[in-house]
Amino acid sequence: MHLRAKIIVFVILFSLVSVFCYQLYWLVNFYNGQYKNMEVAINNAMNNVGFREIALQVAYSARANSSDSLLNEVMDITLVVNNSMNEIPENTESHKHTISAFRRSIDSMKHASFVMFNDLMQAELQQLGINIPYYLEYIDSKNDSVIGRLSVPSVSSGKNDYKVYSLPLSAQKQEAYHLYLYRPQWYIFKDMAGLVIVSLLMILLLILSYIYLVKIIRRQKTIDEIKSDFVNNMTHELKTPLSTSYAAIDALQNFGIADDLIKRNEYLNITKNQLIRLNHLVEQILTSSVEERKNTLLKLEKISVYELFESLINQFNINASKTIDFKFDVQPTDLSILADKVHFTNIISNLIENAIKYSYESVEIALSAHMSKGVVKISVSDNGIGIAKEAVDKIFDKFYRIPAGNLHNVKGYGLGLFYVKTIVEQHGWTITVKSVKGKGSCFEIKY
Repeated sequence: MHLRAKIIVFVILFSLVSVFCYQLYWLVNFYNGQYKNMEVAINNAMNNVGFREIALQVAYSARANSSDSLLNEVMDITLVVNNSMNEIPENTESHKHTISAFRRSIDSMKHASFVMFNDLMQAELQQLGINIPYYLEYIDSKNDSVIGRLSVPSVSSGKNDYKVYSLPLSAQKQEAYHLYLYRPQWYIFKDMAGLVIVSLLMILLLILSYIYLVKIIRRQKTIDEIKSDFVNNMTHELKTPLSTSYAAIDALQNFGIADDLIKRNEYLNITKNQLIRLNHLVEQILTSSVEERKNTLLKLEKISVYELFESLINQFNINASKTIDFKFDVQPTDLSILADKVHFTNIISNLIENAIKYSYESVEIALSAHMSKGVVKISVSDNGIGIAKEAVDKIFDKFYRIPAGNLHNVKGYGLGLFYVKTIVEQHGWTITVKSVKGKGSCFEIKY
């Protein structure tokens, strides 16, 4: 079971890491693809705007000069260039060479209009849905100077925060338009925000599922170990009274002990006591099963705490297997509580029995019940071996048994305290425990 659990955990962890790596790989590729498409769109936009700016400039010049023939010629050239650009939509360098050649042919008529290019560029970016802060520069590469600058954004950053896209205007004059976009990669991230959030949520869900599954596996492993311990312990516990009873009956039948009245009664008493013990063990298991289903019906009645303590002390003194020094204090002495008598008696009896089990050769047990401001506090204290700090939170768990150290005569199923807590909670009470290893324990019930 241990090796199988490790293999399952490893496989799940490997699958989780694989999903995470694939998701990361997919997001990176998607980002790169989107970024590339954006760059192609921006370069094409600059080429298209450059072409339209030239065409509009020439058209305005032709109208101003009332030259219909020039206007028709310009429109024919415009149509040819536009068709050639549509035939090579992905080749931005070809666009730039075409625009540069076209501009050279008309450069003598009209110079570039930087303002017009800016207006057209702004409209083109809005049409593409690219809302990124930008500014334009009109560059003279030959003299390494800036002829003009437009649409300077309010973002105060250096040029390193901007991605530059260039559109050459004239090979002779070595002039160009430079478009500076402010951190265009963040524009892609913004568009990908939904995908990233969904991916992160999916990965987070997988991690939480993995953690929950590991906890379930560990819990199942613990339950399996507890079950094995319980079966082994139960087998030993049930075998002891059966073996003792068998030996006593065999002696009566085969060794002539039945003729000796005293010996016969002694052996019969041994058999009776062992059968009573066997019945008690079986009842513990059945009671635990009933309590787990939460179907116990409580028969509430008034119980005198003083009389109950006194009865239990007498009972344990008669059947004591070691020296017990009982002390009890009830204030007021006529204190009574509303509880199921059978179950409440079993609660106190279980706590006393545990105090005796987990103690040295002699034990001091103190029973107390006090009422203060309408709250009844009932406690069972001892000076036994105590409970280790790490075990205190587990002692009420089903089948859990407190390690007995060097004491090898401690028997049980680990059901007593589970039963105690179940019945206490069904009464609507609370139970707490304080213990110091080697000094003793104190169980307190608040009513």
